[in-house]
Formats: sequence, C-alpha cells, structure tokens
Amino acid sequence: MAVSGRKRFDDDKVVRYETAEKDFEVEVSRTLNKWCVTVYQLPDRQITVQDFFPERWKALARAQDFIRLLNQRKKKDEEGVSSGDDDY
Repeated sequence: MAVSGRKRFDDDKVVRYETAEKDFEVEVSRTLNKWCVTVYQLPDRQITVQDFFPERWKALARAQDFIRLLNQRKKKDEEGVSSGDDDY
C-alpha cells in the first residue's frame, strides 16, 4: 500500500463524540506531536481521562471505545435497577 505525502484536509480537525445521555464528551485533537483523547464530564467539562497516541486512527479508535463503554455503563445501571429483585 503506497502512502502519499499529502495530508488529508480533515487531519487536523477536532473530533467530538457525546454519550447518549449527553453527560460525557470525548474529544480527539492534535497536541504538539501527538493525538490527544480527552474525556470531559459535562456540563462543566471537567477532564476525567486524557490519553495520547502517535497516530490519529489509534486515537479515534480509543475515543469510540470510551463512548461505547460509557454508553454501556448507563445501560447496565438501568438493567440493575429493573432486575434488582432477581438477585437472591
């Protein structure tokens, strides 16, 4: 696979994802020579987690992982409340 020296037009664009509940936001941005994944707790945008990656695709994958995990956490909390009587 050949790699061209050209940069894609959206390579430096900041990417943001929100959880289904809109209580967390995950942002991927370029910081110095690395890609930064930051998880903010909304509404005050307090930083919960921050991680750095050498390649953009790895940072985007981790951001999507964070969103998936945060959304699963909400689903498990709801299931635990509704099926709490079944645990003996």
